[in-house]
Amino acid sequence: MNKIKELRKKSNITVAELAKELGISQSMLTNYENGNGTPRDESIWEKLSQIFGVSKSHVMGLTTDIETTQKTNRLKVVVDMSQPVSVHPKNQTELDILVKMDLLDDDDTEKLLCFINELLAKDKYEGRRESAIEYLAE
Repeated sequence: MNKIKELRKKSNITVAELAKELGISQSMLTNYENGNGTPRDESIWEKLSQIFGVSKSHVMGLTTDIETTQKTNRLKVVVDMSQPVSVHPKNQTELDILVKMDLLDDDDTEKLLCFINELLAKDKYEGRRESAIEYLAE
């Protein structure tokens, strides 16, 4: 199976979703997945690498080991701040962070945000610094 198709299916992403994220047609993506051509544009390989969180060489099928790279959020999320927001933590640690964060006053919440931004400034988070969340004002 083609590496792009394999990674897409493993990530539970549809052809339509991935094509939209890459800025190409579904038929072009299907051609790539079926081995009828490969992306010529280097930015396509880069986007695939970021979406799947693996190296470009892995997406290209040049390596068999999965070299982790900066993973970005696949889909943009729009949050209407005038409405309640549901958050679904993936594990106990995320839940603990959210519960404890809710206990902080506004000043300490700002300090926490500054600390998080300092962490994200590290090289290992290159490509994941920008949030995929768009906030709509109240």
